[in-house]
Amino acid sequence: MRLARNACVLLVIMIAGRECGAQSSALKTESADVRSTIAGVWRGHSVCVDKNSPCRDETNVYRFSKVAGKADEFLVTGSKVVDGKEIEMGSGSCKYNEKKKAVECEQPQMRLTIDGKKMEGTLSLANGSAYRRIYLEREN
Repeated sequence: MRLARNACVLLVIMIAGRECGAQSSALKTESADVRSTIAGVWRGHSVCVDKNSPCRDETNVYRFSKVAGKADEFLVTGSKVVDGKEIEMGSGSCKYNEKKKAVECEQPQMRLTIDGKKMEGTLSLANGSAYRRIYLEREN
């Protein structure tokens, strides 16, 4: 009887381990899928948080490129669109934060949450205060 109970316990542990492994594998695949959608062109707009600043609302284009050998790192170049022409505003290095489902950049200080083909977030000043809210959609 004791042997049968031990066998049942072992069977439950094995099944649970497989299910956990399957969930872990699914999460890794989902994370890889999100990372693969980051690279590319994202278009949208940004609005100024402080309307009394020199900031102006803009139409934007952000270009994300993968960094070779670093699955979670991207180079981003941000541009504004003026009279139908892109004017590059700057670039920086960003990392994908899997737990937050967000792209985070130190310079410029920016955090963009990813939801499918949409990114939304904040560009902040060096002191951490929000400067601009950003709304982007992935270009096909």
